[in-house]
Amino acid sequence: MSSRIIIKQLPKDITKDRLVAHILKICPNVEVTDCNLKYTRDGVFRKFAFVGFNSTDQGDAVQKKLNGTFIRTTKILVDKATDIGDSKIKVWSKYSLQKNSQSSTTKSAEKPAATSNPVEKPNEEEKTPAKEEKPPARTGFVLKMKGLSGFYTEKSIKEFFKPIKLKAVRIPRNAQKKPIGVAYVELPSEKELELAMGRNKNFINGKKVFLKKSTEELEPETKLPAPPPWELKAKESSLQEVESIAESGRLFVRNLWFGVTEEELEELFGKFGPLTEVVLPVDPLTKKVKGFAHVVFVFPEHALKAFTELDYTSLHGRLLHILPGREVKEESESSEKSSYKKKKDLQQKSNNASSHNWNALFLGANAVADAMAQKYHTDKSNILDDDTRGSVGVRLALGETQIINETREFLISNGVALDSFSQAAGARSKTVILVKNLPLGVTTDELRDIFNKYGSVNRVVLPPTGITAIVEYLEPSEARQGFMKLNFSKFRSIPLYLEWAPMTVFVKPAAPSQEKKEDNSEEGGREEEKKATSSQEEKTEEKANDEEVPEEEATIFVKNLNFSTTDEQLLEHFKAIGNIYSATVSKKKDAKKPGELLSMGYGFVQFMKKTDAKEALKQLQNSMLDGHNLELKISNRTSHQVTGRQKQAETKQKSTKILVRNIPFEAKKKEIEELFKVFGELKFVRLPKKLGGTGPHRGFAFVDFVTKEDAKRAFSALCHSTHLYGRRLVLEWAEVEESLDDLRRKTAQHFSDDGPKRKVTKSSLLEELQS
Repeated sequence: MSSRIIIKQLPKDITKDRLVAHILKICPNVEVTDCNLKYTRDGVFRKFAFVGFNSTDQGDAVQKKLNGTFIRTTKILVDKATDIGDSKIKVWSKYSLQKNSQSSTTKSAEKPAATSNPVEKPNEEEKTPAKEEKPPARTGFVLKMKGLSGFYTEKSIKEFFKPIKLKAVRIPRNAQKKPIGVAYVELPSEKELELAMGRNKNFINGKKVFLKKSTEELEPETKLPAPPPWELKAKESSLQEVESIAESGRLFVRNLWFGVTEEELEELFGKFGPLTEVVLPVDPLTKKVKGFAHVVFVFPEHALKAFTELDYTSLHGRLLHILPGREVKEESESSEKSSYKKKKDLQQKSNNASSHNWNALFLGANAVADAMAQKYHTDKSNILDDDTRGSVGVRLALGETQIINETREFLISNGVALDSFSQAAGARSKTVILVKNLPLGVTTDELRDIFNKYGSVNRVVLPPTGITAIVEYLEPSEARQGFMKLNFSKFRSIPLYLEWAPMTVFVKPAAPSQEKKEDNSEEGGREEEKKATSSQEEKTEEKANDEEVPEEEATIFVKNLNFSTTDEQLLEHFKAIGNIYSATVSKKKDAKKPGELLSMGYGFVQFMKKTDAKEALKQLQNSMLDGHNLELKISNRTSHQVTGRQKQAETKQKSTKILVRNIPFEAKKKEIEELFKVFGELKFVRLPKKLGGTGPHRGFAFVDFVTKEDAKRAFSALCHSTHLYGRRLVLEWAEVEESLDDLRRKTAQHFSDDGPKRKVTKSSLLEELQS
């Protein structure tokens, strides 16, 4: 059902404000999104209007309460409005004939002001066939033709009388512009008139035609006035619109309600096919939606289907007006004389849409050296000096590890979920940007000033090292503009590298006074928060190491939740069934209250065991929670997504041995020992070589510690983002008995569906054939 209504028999002097006030007086809890009073081209009020509401329920409620009421002494009629083109339209307006003559162009030329009620159709009086017209009598040579049927035109009538020359032909038509079976023919003289009478009772379209002399004047056929130039232009552009959409896959959507969100548009247009982007611009001062959006589909045929089915339909009580979108081309793209550097920058910017381009905690070797020099109050050349004792590569790797651990602690204390960065293919935020490759010494205020040029920044999280930062905008459109303008732009002579942060990067909303607290350096409260968060992180890691992983198909999808139901209430409702891993109510951002979340009316409950989930379906199906009957079913996905970082944590430590992968081939065994012995005493370090024992190693190593505590300390410190000679080290816990032969066996099984292949002999093959 539509969320629009039509109000008829309105007073002549009614205004938009008075009508809205009358509606809100009767139904104070509704939200009017559109009010459109209809006028003729001459400015005469047609005594009806279309009113849109935020939801269908509100439209239904207003229609029931308002229908039959009075505005002063005038009784009004209220009905539900229907979409343009609906075959069930009831025709009633006396102006419909005028509108009907323009029906082919109204959709293109007057979409924003067009209505969703059948006012474009002829009225009941005009639907009856027109009576035979009797023009004034005069002396002339006129024949009246009767009995015409089927499709006939002036040309076919001339063909009927050929070779007799006719002076004029008139075909009367009814209000629907259809012939009524009669025609008048004027001949130049009496001679031609007598010849024409010889055609009496001949056939046209297989039907006998009767001719009769008439003294009536052949009145020239009444022609409709020529349509305005803009309507002719609209006819010509209609095909161009379809061709443009079918080629580009871009749509420009206008006449949107000012409370609509990008998520709603994604859901609406996403039904027709995958989307590349949805851009909903907001006003930089009021922070309200401007009323239009850009929607880009992956496949143009999906965009054309969405245009056909959604154009002129209602959303939040307003009629959508959809036009072909335009692609914005970069200026440098048209320059043929661009330098190699400019072309390379353009190519990099074209990869902005990629969801995962860099390691989130990556630190360049130069940045690490600068940070270490500042931290230890020494010269950068001393850190990079190859003559100093020990490997430069190991020295930088250890320095990077220390900086990353400090950065991790700071980010966690500021409500950042670090495990979310391990989801390379996970959903990306539309407002949070990860800023990398920052120069040493940058400040929070400096970053805020740069990003504030393109919109309102909600918060900036900058670790003490100042090499990587997280910037959150209030509005997605402003975040997108800042991303496009600042990515790869120069900042203190070095380029900024930007990446969209994961969707769940922040575990808590920004506090209103957060930035002020950081600027005032309230170290006491920060230290307490850091300690509490660090202890919480340790508990989380211990839980990941010690507890079991939830079984598959143990998640329940819960529908029809009350919008006031919280995660705690959902957990309380299900906890009697069995051990629950998580219970979450799905939420979205509140467009009216930035920083707050609204329930979406559904959620997920993940049990530890599959049997408990099935038991919950039996016991709690259609159970009541906060006045709502719950609808339950097994979810085909889990609310807890296992990430790369979590996979390492979930593997229990079974030994003191660590498997280290992705080791650069220039690294030596001595350097691996030097890197790991910082964390404890080693039993051995083995760096397997290729078969034959010659040449470089095979790119992985086994590191065995004396105690489990030392091994765990090394694993926790080096598993996040430690690089050795530019390659990130990947750590895994090795099995107790795992050796080189075990790795060979696992590799063979990996490439075989049924395990290791056995040798096939002629005798064994014959035995299998005979059996």
